[in-house]
Amino acid sequence: MSENMALTEDEALELLAFLVTAARTQASEPNEYGPLRLLSAASRLSQFMLERASPETRALLGGPLKEIPSTDTRMTDYEGYVARLDALCSAVAQHLVRHFGLAEASHE
Repeated sequence: MSENMALTEDEALELLAFLVTAARTQASEPNEYGPLRLLSAASRLSQFMLERASPETRALLGGPLKEIPSTDTRMTDYEGYVARLDALCSAVAQHLVRHFGLAEASHE
């Protein structure tokens, strides 16, 4: 097993169990809980990654990802909620472009 993995086997199993059980509970929960479950999984993943991530990725994990509280729902302020999710998606996309060097690749 590679030492460069973002997750240990135990951490990956914990995240897998959370995702599978969240899918099951989502079958009988209100629709607005879906994004909360996904954000909760993203938060768990970020906690697992934090110690092994690059400084740039740690900044993403400790910044934009933490800006949406796990209890934030679209019911209280739908427009604001969607705007915060859009900003998070943009931050993740920008980080991925830099991390994988895609900006340079698109100019070749």
